Amino acid sequence: MSRFYGHGDKVAYFFIAFGIYLLFRAISEARVTSLMGEALYISIAISLFASNVPRVMDIPLHLVQPIRKVEFFTFALALCCFAALCLRYLI
Repeated sequence: MSRFYGHGDKVAYFFIAFGIYLLFRAISEARVTSLMGEALYISIAISLFASNVPRVMDIPLHLVQPIRKVEFFTFALALCCFAALCLRYLI
């Protein structure tokens, strides 16, 4: 574990870049894929932004709690969308 010490910023930047990719993918495939798939991609991207942007940027302390709530809400929304997509393919 000591060889990964100090690479937290790089991992956070990777997740931010992955969130940007998911957001662009959701926008570019807006007319092709289903609404639930779009909601899944967008909620995952927002959750990744909310969890990793505060790690690489200094934000005021009064904004930490609302960002945390946004992160949990979008993560729960992503889980619900994923479950709905799985149920749609099973039925």
